[in-house]
Amino acid sequence: MRGFFCMQKMTTFVTVMHKLLYKFLFLIFLTGCYACSPTKFVPEGEYLFNKVKIVSDVPEYSATELNPHLSQRTNYKMFGLNRTMLQVYSLSGKKHPNRWHNRTLRKIGEPPVIFDSTAVVKTTAEFERLLVNAGYINAEVTSEVRLRKKKAEVTYKVVGNTPYRIRNYEIQIANDVDSVILGETHTLPLPPQWEPTVKTGDLFNRGRLDVARGRLTTALRGQGYYAFSKDNIMFDADSALGVANMVDLKLKLREIPRVVVDSAKNTYFPFKKYYFDEVSIYLDYDPLTMLSVADYPKKDCIEGNGYTIYHLGKKPSIRTKTLLNNTFITQGQPYSQLQEDQTYSAFSTLSALSNIHIHFDEKMRNDSLFLDATLLTMSTRKQGVSFSVEGTNTTGDLGIASTANYTHRNLFRGSEMLNFGVRGGYETMTNFSNPYWELGMELSLHFPKFMLPFSTNKLARRLKTSTEFSVLYNYQTRPEYDRTLLSGRVGYLWQQRTKFASSHRFDLINLDYVRLPRIDDTFLKNLPPSAKYFGYTDQFIVSMDYSFLKSTIDPSVRQRDAYSLRFSIESSGNVLSGLSKLLNAKKGEEGSYELFKTYFAQFLKADFDFSKTIVIDPQNSVAWRIGAGIGLPYGNSNILPFEKRYYSGGANSVRAWSVRELGPGGYVSNDSTTFFNQSGDIKLDLNIEYRTRFFWKLEVAAFVDAGNIWTIKAYEGQEEGQFQFNRFYEQIAVGYGLGLRLDLGYFLVRLDAGEKAYDPAKQGKDRLAILHPNFGDNFAWHIAVGYPF
Repeated sequence: MRGFFCMQKMTTFVTVMHKLLYKFLFLIFLTGCYACSPTKFVPEGEYLFNKVKIVSDVPEYSATELNPHLSQRTNYKMFGLNRTMLQVYSLSGKKHPNRWHNRTLRKIGEPPVIFDSTAVVKTTAEFERLLVNAGYINAEVTSEVRLRKKKAEVTYKVVGNTPYRIRNYEIQIANDVDSVILGETHTLPLPPQWEPTVKTGDLFNRGRLDVARGRLTTALRGQGYYAFSKDNIMFDADSALGVANMVDLKLKLREIPRVVVDSAKNTYFPFKKYYFDEVSIYLDYDPLTMLSVADYPKKDCIEGNGYTIYHLGKKPSIRTKTLLNNTFITQGQPYSQLQEDQTYSAFSTLSALSNIHIHFDEKMRNDSLFLDATLLTMSTRKQGVSFSVEGTNTTGDLGIASTANYTHRNLFRGSEMLNFGVRGGYETMTNFSNPYWELGMELSLHFPKFMLPFSTNKLARRLKTSTEFSVLYNYQTRPEYDRTLLSGRVGYLWQQRTKFASSHRFDLINLDYVRLPRIDDTFLKNLPPSAKYFGYTDQFIVSMDYSFLKSTIDPSVRQRDAYSLRFSIESSGNVLSGLSKLLNAKKGEEGSYELFKTYFAQFLKADFDFSKTIVIDPQNSVAWRIGAGIGLPYGNSNILPFEKRYYSGGANSVRAWSVRELGPGGYVSNDSTTFFNQSGDIKLDLNIEYRTRFFWKLEVAAFVDAGNIWTIKAYEGQEEGQFQFNRFYEQIAVGYGLGLRLDLGYFLVRLDAGEKAYDPAKQGKDRLAILHPNFGDNFAWHIAVGYPF
């Protein structure tokens, strides 16, 4: 026993020494960074570009808007405050530059930016050009350079003076453009939906004029003018009016002949409509073996309704109806850029296809212009099998899990996708006895259309629709209990056929049947009464839910402001409760109705989540999120099912706490059943983080998180957990921390470390955990994939 206590003391001593050593090394590193001169590697006679300042009185072009147009920038500042990478570079030695540690420091760090006087001239000229294009023709841009102690500072002063504005705006159309767009008389203005974004009294902003040209071009190309482009639109500006700083503006069209060589060698002009004529669809086209359509072995084809479908083999690999429902190019209709884009988008969602290319051939017939459309489709691999193995670590319990998936991407020749997966997991418990096992399988079938009796082709062409059927079975065995879950779902998804359109999902039925064939008596005895009946007994959850998503996030374009809005609502048990009352069913021992002698849940649940990312510059951005949810048990339920309750903490919540270690409210965990007790009916998440580039593919983030969960009622075993308006704000936990992210392009690996700042589970001054930070109880770290929001 004495040896045990000695060993325990030794372990504690080693842990303390490790912490002191890490802090000491970190202090040495910071001291070294700040001790190194940033001008260490600046040659004699040269200057470090140390600071740039922009002072502007033009509202449209403040320092923030002008900063991206600088010809030379200072060294990168982490979080916009400190030139960490320059300091790392300066840690390298000058005497032995080829030694590995010097090479490594220089590779990781950033060399000093040497001041270039010619860049000042270029920047001044660029600022003047921007201001002139914005209407500030008399703007003045001056620069001041200050050289001191091998450092250079530049100040740009921008004075806009009185800008030019549009006095009169007139549209003059002298060409024969379709009367449907321009009206019977050419001098009539365009309809409101196509009116250029230029108005009398606006600044004479050439950038806005270019936007107007693009908007009008899109409108005309959507009405059949295939050959029309922005170059066919011009603006005439007259400033010789006798009125200072005013211009008269006229919009005109100019004709640029286009020569198209066909059998008649005709010359086509942009102010005539084109109509779709022959539409040909080629299935299973292989660009690696077929250099052109002429190389396609036309063994068979299907013709009708203005379409010709060429296919290989005895029958098309995709049913004709599926192809035509996703083709928006229709014979006899005027050309439309929108219909072309919609066809691309619709075909790209078909799982049976990997790519599509649309080619148009122009021709003239009886003085009318036509387009022959050729759609080349490339098939994807029809079937596939994948395997994965992963390691797990749950609070020190190590385990392994394996998954096998089978996929069929064209099951019934309608681009239906079948997925069948099997998963198995094993995890050792702390004492290596009674390990945790998990076995499961899932079957899902996805149809690229609504599987409804009243669904019409018109609806399918207007909306991007799909239907999902899924069945899941899962079996778990733990020392405390055995648990079986059987789930089934029928869901419908739809959205408009436009970019960044809102998406909707409606689950007509969502069925979960939970059965516990075995549960440990000691474990059951220690559970709160509510948990015994509503969390650890057999139960049905029969619900329907709706979710809404609006997002402008584009993974291919990260350097842009974007937001995401999510909302969902779920209702469960109302139909079963109504039938039970209608049939005068008897209630069980706990005063609840049962289905096949099994309790069913009744509740209403709603969730809201909004996040936004603001890009400051290519290296820095700020992201924030507001998330909230509430679940209300009623009727047949006194508490939400455990699977539907909220928890707080973890990689995507308040990151200073581990998963399920925060809340509810001011609850203090002190027993072995906290995994149930630390769940609730109300959730609030408030997050903000500053993201900045580090080096290579690494990114650093500094974040502040706040939030908690609460219960609707005062449940036994969850003391101080009930939501109350007069004190809930005192129970909002706050944490802060740093994160390191590895951005590999196609996915992002994230490591976040959080420290508690305000802990509602403590009392008095102890709640201010920020006053006594440590790497023990007040610290948590997380590994995850993707951004937290």
